[in-house]
Amino acid sequence: MQRFIPETARAKFPAVVVCGVNARARTEVIEHLLGKGGARWAVISNEVDGPAFPAASIERIGGQMVPHAIGCLCCVTRSGLVSSLRQLFAQRTQGEIEFDHVLIETLADADPAPIMQTLLNNALVTEYFRLDSVVTVMPGGESLNALAQSQHGFKQLAVADRVVLDAASLAVPEIRAQVQCLNPVADLVPSDRPLLAEALIGAGLETRLLDGDLGGWLASPHYASSDLLENGLHGFAIEVPRALEWDALHGWLNAGTDTNGDVMYRTKGAVKIKGVDGPVVINGVQHVYQPPQRLPEVEVDHSRLLFITSNLDRAAIEDSLRVDLPHFQRLSEERAARQARAVMDPSLPV
Repeated sequence: MQRFIPETARAKFPAVVVCGVNARARTEVIEHLLGKGGARWAVISNEVDGPAFPAASIERIGGQMVPHAIGCLCCVTRSGLVSSLRQLFAQRTQGEIEFDHVLIETLADADPAPIMQTLLNNALVTEYFRLDSVVTVMPGGESLNALAQSQHGFKQLAVADRVVLDAASLAVPEIRAQVQCLNPVADLVPSDRPLLAEALIGAGLETRLLDGDLGGWLASPHYASSDLLENGLHGFAIEVPRALEWDALHGWLNAGTDTNGDVMYRTKGAVKIKGVDGPVVINGVQHVYQPPQRLPEVEVDHSRLLFITSNLDRAAIEDSLRVDLPHFQRLSEERAARQARAVMDPSLPV
């Protein structure tokens, strides 16, 4: 695990991922976002024939945007998103373009997870860019009906940090309630807000840590009593009162993602670890995790874990913590004992 270093985080360019099953509504929001507010943007779009956005640079990627979020070097370097991000950084370094933020636009029914994974844990990207907000644009009038007819619409909404709605939809209590049922923590933002950028950026982990707002990012109180959201989605927070052993927790998380990584849409945590000052922050999207960061200056009284899943409920996770985590604790203790014996007698196998 590594210590969070504010200076390093500030040097990275925040990337905003914009999703939405309605292409027209998404385009209108992006045009409004880029056209006002004074921020300098570069755009990476999966819409090959999309509009000419008012941005410093527009990169267009046809087909699958991220074939491999992580993997062998030959795979990740062929990723269109990785290549485009690195090209943007090189152009800025050479003075060819100027931008402060990057906007990544997905196709209408795209899964946002691979893009989020790339920005969390692809060493070719994370040195220069950080995942900021995931924004989902809701289609006007149809409410959740359009999401129900799509493959990834509910997932886009469930993992979003910000949800953009037209003014008419925001004025309908039933629509607001439906959205907040699926995502109780995302800010609901009107699509015609004058300074839209101010409302959409700033929700990512590293951005929140720069602002000293770990609790706002984790948002566990919003999921304290939640479980089933809708359409098979679950969202829930779990508190663990005791400090945990890092090796045991690491083994438990690895086993969980090996078994259920495809349905563990988001995993967040601020965990008390024995022998470590301050919490260790866990930030995962399905089977991919950002390298854990420790915050020695922060005080926490409990370990807090938050999960957004598909067809995996609170009871299953709580049962696994009760039954499986002690197993990984025993494995960790046995490994430590073997290592101690090996120090005393190097001829013994570790």
